[in-house]
Amino acid sequence: MHGVIGFTPGVFDLFHVGHLDVLRRSARSCDRLVVGVWSDELAERVHGARPVVPLLERMEIVGNVRGVHDVVPLEEAALRPAWDAVGFGVVFTGADASPGDSAGSAGSAASAERELEGTGVRVVRFTDLAETRSPVLRERIRLSRAGGAGAAPRTSVA
Repeated sequence: MHGVIGFTPGVFDLFHVGHLDVLRRSARSCDRLVVGVWSDELAERVHGARPVVPLLERMEIVGNVRGVHDVVPLEEAALRPAWDAVGFGVVFTGADASPGDSAGSAGSAASAERELEGTGVRVVRFTDLAETRSPVLRERIRLSRAGGAGAAPRTSVA
């Protein structure tokens, strides 16, 4: 295979402009983009709650984003097993990504670099991503169901 294979892992629940932003930037920065989508069980182990959207549906959504060449399910958060399976040359993370965030399941660029040390994989950290995040959406949904403050719609920054 020719060209650079890029990889970005995440939960990709409640798909939003922040997800789209990281996928677009990732696709522009490699020749072939593979996206790892965390299983429902992995997301629940790490975050304490199952995703709202089931794995197969999240994979279908992500796989239909322009620039995404392949989508693989992930049963563990570690990047090394994904690298063994996919053979990516670059991994994409977001600024200060938390574990399970769409922008990098390794937790941060620094932890991705430590985990992938010796593989030759380049770690690209995106900054200035669209500010919408799944935890923000989950909280807004919770508040709107409870009829609480913060239920008003917000405008996008992207």
